[in-house]
Amino acid sequence: MHIAMMTAWNTDSGVAVHAEPIGKAWREMGHEVTIFSHVTYDYHGEGFTSKDEDYVIRCIGTQRTNFLDPRPILTSNFDVLVVQDLRMLPVDNLARIFPLLRNRARMVHVVHENRLPEEAWFYQFVWDGVIYFDERQEFLKEVYPNAKLIPFPCFPVRRGDQVEARKRLGLPFDKKIIYVFCHRGYEPFLRDLPRELYGQAILLFVVPPNYQMVERGRIPPWMMIREEKVLSKERFDDYLFASDVVIFHKFQSLFLGVVSSTAFQALGAGCPILVPGESDYFKPLENEVLHYHDVQDLGEQLVDLLIKDGERRRFVIDQADGFCSVNSPQIMAKRFIDFFVELGRPRCR
Repeated sequence: MHIAMMTAWNTDSGVAVHAEPIGKAWREMGHEVTIFSHVTYDYHGEGFTSKDEDYVIRCIGTQRTNFLDPRPILTSNFDVLVVQDLRMLPVDNLARIFPLLRNRARMVHVVHENRLPEEAWFYQFVWDGVIYFDERQEFLKEVYPNAKLIPFPCFPVRRGDQVEARKRLGLPFDKKIIYVFCHRGYEPFLRDLPRELYGQAILLFVVPPNYQMVERGRIPPWMMIREEKVLSKERFDDYLFASDVVIFHKFQSLFLGVVSSTAFQALGAGCPILVPGESDYFKPLENEVLHYHDVQDLGEQLVDLLIKDGERRRFVIDQADGFCSVNSPQIMAKRFIDFFVELGRPRCR
């Protein structure tokens, strides 16, 4: 099967975090894959994370410019075109070529919205299939009764050597490291180290360039502030491998998102994840992450994880690995393929 996908790719956006493991799994399964993605001057995300593979064609913009070069799309002979997150694509120009595309390929939309959009343009396309990845998106069935749930894919379970990762990152070897992730709209909720961890641990804030933190004026000895532009997948993993625990603090998506794609990317790296318990953003995850309710609770859990309770640490890592196995890219990619088969062959070839 030849599958094309119009999507963010090799950027730090949540759409790319969803699309990349699925697309790569299709290729591992022996399917031909073509990616139509954003041009480098108008893309979805804060920056690029990798060099493009040879099957990536950058021929679209976002709604901001509405740029679309139709030639690579119209001259490719694919069976299915998967459109990821319509809101981040050149909708007006896509609508102009959509009838021609639908005449020769199955058209599938992966919806990333967290509610039914109020904009009429969202509903102008007649899709052969609609896919969503979270049960809270079942509102889509009010408009698309046959919409299909295929869960968000996790990145594969993987491990790295902590000492080697700390060498690559220039981090200390003799301290527990609490990684506070501050990219993609995540915030530095914890600003003080629990007293029980003084001398034993450091708070490592990894922030974008020029990120405002009042602590820069006088950084305490148990704190590090590390500036990084956009983290590549390898760099992101290195920070997880180097750390003893990571904190993801976010309550609301910047782009009407449903789930934390960052958490799905991080789950399989063997680093326990702490998240705000009242945040809807992490609702799909239960025992796979640790939930805190306030700063005091967060501090107490850190002390337990890093000093007292090794069994709890092992449990949450095992739960995360199990979740990643059940929601692996290979399993989710196969569910996509099964759905494509259900849709039948394209109308015209």
